[in-house]
Amino acid sequence: NSIRLGFINDARRIVKESPSLDVIGVTGSYGKTSTKHALNAILSEQFNTLMTPESYNTPMGITITIRNYLKPIHSKFIAEMGAYKVGEINELCEIAYPKYGVLTSVGPQHLESFKSIENIIKTKFELADSVKQNNGTIFLNYDNNYIKNKELDMNKITYGVNDKHLDYNSYELESSNKGLKFKILDKKTNEEKELKTKLIGRHNIVNITGAIAVADYLKVPMKKIAVKVREIQNVKHRLELLPKGNITIIDDSYNANPISSKSAVDTLGEFKGIKIIVTPGLIELGKEQEKYNYEFGKYMADICDYIFLVGTDNYEAMLKGIKEKNYDEQKVFKVNLPQEAVSQIISWNLKEEVTVLLENDLPDNYNL
Repeated sequence: NSIRLGFINDARRIVKESPSLDVIGVTGSYGKTSTKHALNAILSEQFNTLMTPESYNTPMGITITIRNYLKPIHSKFIAEMGAYKVGEINELCEIAYPKYGVLTSVGPQHLESFKSIENIIKTKFELADSVKQNNGTIFLNYDNNYIKNKELDMNKITYGVNDKHLDYNSYELESSNKGLKFKILDKKTNEEKELKTKLIGRHNIVNITGAIAVADYLKVPMKKIAVKVREIQNVKHRLELLPKGNITIIDDSYNANPISSKSAVDTLGEFKGIKIIVTPGLIELGKEQEKYNYEFGKYMADICDYIFLVGTDNYEAMLKGIKEKNYDEQKVFKVNLPQEAVSQIISWNLKEEVTVLLENDLPDNYNL
C-alpha cells in the first residue's frame, strides 16, 4: 500500500507540474471507451494528446499512464474512469484533476457491486463534482434520462441525437454496411454539416457527438472535426462490422448492458435482409438479472428473424420473453457456444443478405 500510494502521489505531482495540460475525464456506465477513442481521434488533429490505453480506467491504470507515458509535449490527457462502487470516480479525479468531464451514460451496470441505481448515479456524478471544483466544464449526454433529470449548478454543455434543444445535436442518421452518415449544426457559422463515420449504431453517434462538443469547445474547426470523424476506427467487439460474403457480422460482444443491448438490436433492425441475433443474455445484474433478460427476450422478438440463445444461465428468462411475443419457436435455437451458431447460419447457405449480431459474449468464468 505504501509503494502504491507513492506511485499515485508521483502521478499527482506530474499533473500538478504540467500547467499547460488539460485533463478530460470520461466516465459512464457504458460508452466511455468509445467516447474516449473518438475524443482522441478528433483532438489529435490539433493537439498533442494522450489517452489511457485499453481499459486502464482504475487508480493504478491512470497512475501508470501518467508516470510512464505523459510527456511535456502533451496538452490534452483523456482519462477513462471506471468504477464498481461509490467513491471510486472521486479517487480517480484526485489523481488526474480533470478540468473537463464527459458523462456518457448512467444505467444498471454492475448492480451486483453498486447495489442500487442511486449509488451508480451518485458515483458517476463524482466527475461533475471534481470538474466544478477545478472551475471546468462538464459535457452531459442528454439522451440518458438519469443524466437529463439531474440538477447541476455548474458550467455544463449538453449533447445527444434528434433533440434540437441541446447544445450539440446530431440528426438525420442513415446507416448501411459501410457505416453511418448524420448531420450537425456548425455553431460558428450556423451551417448544417453532413458527417460520415465507419461506425454504426445510434449510441456511437451519441458518443461521437459528445466528442464533437468537446472538440468544438476547445476550438477545433468543424472542417477538421469532419475529417477525423470519418477516420475513427471501430473499438474491437463494440458494434464492429465484419463482412463475410453475403453475411455481415456485427460483433458487439464486449460486456453488454440492458440499454446498450437494446440499442444494438435497434442497429440490427436498420439492416436489410435477414436479421439474426446470437446472445447469452445479460450478466452482472444481481437480483434484477432475470427481469432484464426477460425484457431483452421480448425486445429481440420484435426485430430478429432468428434467435440463437447461448448457454444456460439466462436461457429460461429470455425464452419466456420471446414466447410472450408469440414468436415462432422453430426460429429459436439453443447452442453452447457463439461459434456453433455462426457455423449453423453459414450452413443454411441463405441467398439473401444476412446480418448477424453477436451480442455480449460471456467471459470465461461464466458457464457456457
